[in-house]
Amino acid sequence: MVQRLSAGRVTADFFAGSYRYSASVIVYKRRLIDVLTDRTTDYLEMVDLYVSRINTPGDIVATYPKGSLVKSAIDFIVLPTETEGISKERFYGNRTNLPLFLSVPSFEIMGKVQWGQSELNLKKLLAADTQKFIPILEVTATNSMVPKVTFTGPMALVNKSRIQIMCPGS
Repeated sequence: MVQRLSAGRVTADFFAGSYRYSASVIVYKRRLIDVLTDRTTDYLEMVDLYVSRINTPGDIVATYPKGSLVKSAIDFIVLPTETEGISKERFYGNRTNLPLFLSVPSFEIMGKVQWGQSELNLKKLLAADTQKFIPILEVTATNSMVPKVTFTGPMALVNKSRIQIMCPGS
């Protein structure tokens, strides 16, 4: 779940390894995607942190007032709105939503990627774009070991470096 609690603060669910971290991130006047791609720091400073295991996401195993999450360890983030996943710093021209399947550790992700052409070029998507997180629309993330555990949302941000396989959908 992502929502702006107050100006400059976003609450989100982050998936990394075997855990889901629900916390607030201080973003100031930026969007979450822009904070994730900020190269001046490798960490996200979090407050009001709740930790749960991905196979039992409803059971909170720990809570902390503060924490730091390594950006490169994030597999993906499911967002309930598209706003935090679209950079203020980039221009997006005419784009088509194309179906996509990908896997990251412990999850299968299906959704749509915005692309400027009618046929998706996976090599260009992975190599040409400088952002480390790919926005995926209309996402369903299914736990590969416990398929009854799924997460859905209008958008997810998927860490390119954590992608195991990516395939265009039909």
